Amino acid sequence: MALDSSSCGPASRADKAGQAADAAAAREVDVERSLAATGLGAAAAVQGHVPVIDMSQEGAADAMWQASRETGFFVITNHGIPEKDIDRVFELSAQFFAQNKGDKEAQSPFAHNLNSGYEHFSQVRPSTMTPDQKESLQITARAGCMEGRWPSIPEFEPAMLEFMRAAHALGQRILSTLEPIACPKLSPGTLAKAHNLWVDDGQCTLRLLHYPPVEDPSKMPENYWRAGPHTDWCCITLLFQRPGNEGLECAPNPSVVKKGASAPWLRVDPVPGGIAVNIGDMLGRWSDGRLLSNLHRVRMPTLEESTPPKSRYSTAFFMQADKHVKIEGEVGEPITAGDYILGRIRSNFEK
Repeated sequence: MALDSSSCGPASRADKAGQAADAAAAREVDVERSLAATGLGAAAAVQGHVPVIDMSQEGAADAMWQASRETGFFVITNHGIPEKDIDRVFELSAQFFAQNKGDKEAQSPFAHNLNSGYEHFSQVRPSTMTPDQKESLQITARAGCMEGRWPSIPEFEPAMLEFMRAAHALGQRILSTLEPIACPKLSPGTLAKAHNLWVDDGQCTLRLLHYPPVEDPSKMPENYWRAGPHTDWCCITLLFQRPGNEGLECAPNPSVVKKGASAPWLRVDPVPGGIAVNIGDMLGRWSDGRLLSNLHRVRMPTLEESTPPKSRYSTAFFMQADKHVKIEGEVGEPITAGDYILGRIRSNFEK
């Protein structure tokens, strides 16, 4: 992949940015690639579910802090985003993916340097070295990124813009809640202010995901996943799921596995009115590891779940700090959020 240096400035700066980005991504990529050796990447046992937290209840902040440290995943309810708005996004997502591949590519061509547009089975996880069995539409909230990339479906653009505003506001609330324990030396509000929509260097991204039906899971090649084990690149992810679309799982806490204990993966099933939240690598780095950016995967459906075969849909909103923001904790080398994301794009999409 040839990254467009126009998004990075002069060639010399682009080269330096690329080197910094690759170095920053190497640690997380090495973790994913080590899965085969540790066994975490295998179809390990699954037992239990991540915590479900009612944001309207007293003690919600403490529960979010604890889950962010111990599992890196939790599900929130009473979060303030109307269910009808979520349903509308899924309706429009299904309309987009129902089109033929050529039309989707023509309406929203994928641009690596913008991290925007439609991609089809092109993301290869370092943990599996096989392509994820999915297609997606990435809408990056940076000025100019979606010019010539909005699907032609009526109401699509305004509905997505409104939904992104709501998800972004919720993401800022969650970051402000986590900030005192994640980054105690930051001025209050720093994390929320680091994430903006439609500015010149914005990086927050809405990703519509479609996992096509699997006719017979037993005939799929070994080591193929709907989404291979990975960590997210962002500060936090808000994941919207549909009832009946199970399959998302998160790994046990790595500190438990390192001690030799047998620890099963946890389910992250759709919860009525709920949104799954997980900590990403960017916040894990910013917090000096106080919060856990945990491995997760989307398994292939079982034979029972594939009778009859059906699609799986989900929608993710990634809170990714603006490109100029410096990710700097108390330890480790500082890096801009833009260079950080650049390295992760290269590791997952560059062939």
